[in-house]
Amino acid sequence: MTHHPDTQPTGRPPRPTRRRTLAALLLAGALTASLTSCATAGVSAEAARETLVVDTAFNAKSIDPARVYQPTDYMVDHALYETLTTYRGDDLQTPVPGLARSWTNSSDGRTWTFHLRTDARFSDGTPVEASDVVFSFDRLRNVDASPAYLMAGITVRAKDRRTVVLTTETARADVPALLVTPQFGVLNADAVRENGGTDAKDAADKDAAEPWLNSVSAGSGPYRLGSYSNSSQIVLEANPEYHGDAPAYRRVIIRNVPSAQQQLLGVQSGDSQIALDISALQSKGLHGDGITVDDSRAAEVLYVAVGQRKNLPSASDEIREAIRTGIDYEGLVELAGPGSAQATGILPTVFTGGLGKEAAADYDPEGARALVEKAKKEQGLDSVELTLDYASDYHRLAGLDYGVIAQRIQSDLAKIGIDVTLRPSPTATSLQRYVDGKTQLALWSYPPDYLDPQNVLGFAPGDYLSKRVHWPASAAPEVAALTKTAYASVTEKDRLTAYRAWNRAMNEDGPFVPLLEPNFVTVASSEVTGLVRNPLYYLDLAALGRSDG
Repeated sequence: MTHHPDTQPTGRPPRPTRRRTLAALLLAGALTASLTSCATAGVSAEAARETLVVDTAFNAKSIDPARVYQPTDYMVDHALYETLTTYRGDDLQTPVPGLARSWTNSSDGRTWTFHLRTDARFSDGTPVEASDVVFSFDRLRNVDASPAYLMAGITVRAKDRRTVVLTTETARADVPALLVTPQFGVLNADAVRENGGTDAKDAADKDAAEPWLNSVSAGSGPYRLGSYSNSSQIVLEANPEYHGDAPAYRRVIIRNVPSAQQQLLGVQSGDSQIALDISALQSKGLHGDGITVDDSRAAEVLYVAVGQRKNLPSASDEIREAIRTGIDYEGLVELAGPGSAQATGILPTVFTGGLGKEAAADYDPEGARALVEKAKKEQGLDSVELTLDYASDYHRLAGLDYGVIAQRIQSDLAKIGIDVTLRPSPTATSLQRYVDGKTQLALWSYPPDYLDPQNVLGFAPGDYLSKRVHWPASAAPEVAALTKTAYASVTEKDRLTAYRAWNRAMNEDGPFVPLLEPNFVTVASSEVTGLVRNPLYYLDLAALGRSDG
C-alpha cells in the first residue's frame, strides 16, 4: 500500500482535563479486578510498572504461525516471531529489514534473495539460519491450513546458512509486503520437529506441533510466550536472547474484554494501559486526564456488494448506478464517527492506487430515482425489491454497528424507489450466504491479509470475491485486462498507474459500492509512548515506550 497522508495519526492540541466520576472508577475496578489479580499477584512494584496491560475483544484461535488467522493472534505472533521484513512506525508502504538485513530482486522480478542478519537467536539461544526459514515456509504451505494460500506460486531454498532464495511463478512486486505477515514468522526448526512438527508434503496429516506452539514459543522475537488462552488472557515476557533493544515493557498481559465501555473504563481507572476496540463515536469528547487517543485510517473499505444474477433487478447497469448515487455518504460518515471518510474506491486510500476525494461517488437522489424508473420500464417491473444481508454481530471494523448502517442504506434507497428488506444474521451465516453467491445485496468489509494492493485484486471480475456476486471476467473485459496489467506491474511508477486505472474502472463498472473508510481508535494511558496502530497486526508491542513522568 502507498501510505496516504490522510492516514497518518493526527496530532492533537492539549485538551481540557476530563473529570472521572468515582462511580466510573469503582465500576472499572469491579469489572476488571478478577482478570488482573491472578496475573499480577506477587509481582513487585517495579515489575508491575514494567507490565503493559492491553484490553481487547479476543478474536483468537491459534498462534502457530502455519495456522494463525485471527487478529488477536496476529498481534501476539508479531511479538513472538520475527519475519524477514517488517514495518517501522506508521510507514506502511515501505517494508524494512527484519530477520533479513537486505534483499534483492532479479531483473525478471521472479527471484528474491534475502540475506539474514548474523546476530539473531531463538529464545533457546540457538542461531537463526536459512534452513529455519525454509522449514517455516514449507511448513506453512504443507500444513495446508487457511493461510497456506499465501505460499501459492512460491518456492524457497537455502543458498547457504545466511541466504534464502524465494522464486515466484510470475513477476511479483508484493513479496516484501507479503513476508511481513505473521504466517511467515520464522520458527526454530529443530525445536518444532522435536515436538511433533514437520514441513514434509504430508504435514497436513502428520504435523502435531500446534498444541506445543500454543504453550511454548519457538521464535526469535522481542517476546517469548508466558501463557496462552484464546478465551481469557495471553501473557508475554521479554526474550533475553533478542538481538535488538529490550522492550520497555518486560511483561505484556493481553486480556479478553468484550465490552468496549469496559475497556475504556479500564484505561481511565489505571487498571490497563491500552484499549483497542473503542469506536470513533465513543472517543468523541474524550480528553486529557492522562489519556491519549490515537486514530488511524483503516486499511479496508466498508462496501455493498450488488448481486449480478440475471434474474435480479440489481444486475442492470441502471440499478447498480442508482444504488451508487442514491446513498447519502455524508450521513454515513456522520454515523461512523470522527475521522471516518467516504471511500473513494474499493482499493483503500492507504494503498498504492488509492484515489483522491474527486473519485468518490456523488450523492444524486434525483438522478438515481430517474435511473430506477428507467430500469423498471425496461424490465417491466412495478417495483424494485431487494434484500440486504449483513452480519448482526460483526463489529470488528472500527466498532461500526452494521445494523445502523444497514438501516440508513435502507432509508436512502427507499427515497429513490428501491424497497430494501433487511436480513441480519450471525456472522457465520451471513458470510456463508455471501460466499455461496446467495445474496442480493450484502454489507461487508474486506480486511486485507497483507498490506499491498495486489491482495485487493480478489474483487476483479472472475476472481473469488466477484464470484460471490456472479460477476465473471467476460462481463467486464476491460476491467479484466486492467487487472492483468496491475498483476504484472513491478516498478512503483507502473504500479501506481496500473492500480489507479483499475480502481477507477472498478468504480465505473464493478458491482461493489464503496461506502466508508472508518478510523481505528486506540485509547491509551499517557504513560505509553510510540503508540501506532498497524492495520495488519494491531500493535508492535516491543516498539511501545514508557514515560517516566
